[in-house]
Amino acid sequence: MDAVAVGIGTVVADDPRLTVREIQAPSPVRVVFDTKLRIPSGARLVATARETPTLIVTSLEASPAVEQALSDQGVEIVRAPPSAEGRIDVTAALRLLAQRGVVSLMVEGGAELAGSVLAARLADEMHVFVSPILLGPRGRREPSTGRGRTRRPRLRASSIPLERCGKDAYVFGPLAFPPK
Repeated sequence: MDAVAVGIGTVVADDPRLTVREIQAPSPVRVVFDTKLRIPSGARLVATARETPTLIVTSLEASPAVEQALSDQGVEIVRAPPSAEGRIDVTAALRLLAQRGVVSLMVEGGAELAGSVLAARLADEMHVFVSPILLGPRGRREPSTGRGRTRRPRLRASSIPLERCGKDAYVFGPLAFPPK
């Protein structure tokens, strides 16, 4: 993949590195969707931005002062228009990323970002690791719509290969969206 993307919630909760480890390969461009530029200045992604290209996709209204501080640390800021919900319009954001050479993008973390990408029908494939541990509060939003229960047709994988990966299951395949 050209790039790997997470939402700001994943950065705040996990402080990920989003780099290749344990094998010799270049790390992909790191992309954070952060509407209000809430990324902590001490986040590992910011601290290592000069070593591994790091882009933050933010709103048109995000703080210019915070943008400058992040730019001074080597982070590239990409401003995208808002969605109807006031978040980043993911379709517009992906077009802006494509202008920077990002053609293939792995959306790694977070129900909010994954839900936005799936709701916009922008994903071609799914790659999911299923652990034998159940997490999350009751009533958690569904990642396919970003909302609570719905009666609309569900997103489906058109084929579902399954591999065992340690104690986890790896499920992958192309996606088939229901008709609009």
